[in-house]
Amino acid sequence: MSASDPDSRKHRPLIAATPDADAVLPWLRTLAVLAGFLLVAILLVTVELLGRI
Repeated sequence: MSASDPDSRKHRPLIAATPDADAVLPWLRTLAVLAGFLLVAILLVTVELLGRI
């Protein structure tokens, strides 16, 4: 291995720490639902404020 070759050992801890897609999917669904509720709440407040004008 020469000095210009990338060291493949530097990337192994990052790959090992990456969670499996099956473990991440429920978290993504939860975040999507929470983002949806937040969007609805912001829209309701905006409609309420625009209705007062």
